[in-house]
Amino acid sequence: MYPEVISKMAFSKAHKDLLLRLYNKEITRREYDRLVQELYHPAPEASAYKK
Repeated sequence: MYPEVISKMAFSKAHKDLLLRLYNKEITRREYDRLVQELYHPAPEASAYKK
C-alpha cells in the first residue's frame, strides 16, 4: 500500500495518521483496530448512566 492510496482511504486526518503508522509498522494491526474503535466509537462516560 502506498502513501497516496492511504490518503484516499483515510476518513480523517487522525485516521490517516493511524494508517501511516500501521504502514510504517509503528503499531500492530490489533493496536490499529483498537485506536480506530476508540476514535470513532468512544466509550460512554460512566457518570452519564448514573442518576
